Amino acid sequence: MAVSEDKTRTIISLEKDLKAKLESLAKQEDRSFNNYVVKILKDHVQSLEGKE
Repeated sequence: MAVSEDKTRTIISLEKDLKAKLESLAKQEDRSFNNYVVKILKDHVQSLEGKE
């Protein structure tokens, strides 16, 4: 699967129970696992940037 020029692929290791919880939360919001993880990471970065 191709990735657009403005994105990059990365590999992370998660504990199985954390991944399962994230998958469940993503499903509740009708999002893919990847989309959900990107969203929460963006939200976290934005919240930290607002504290500067």
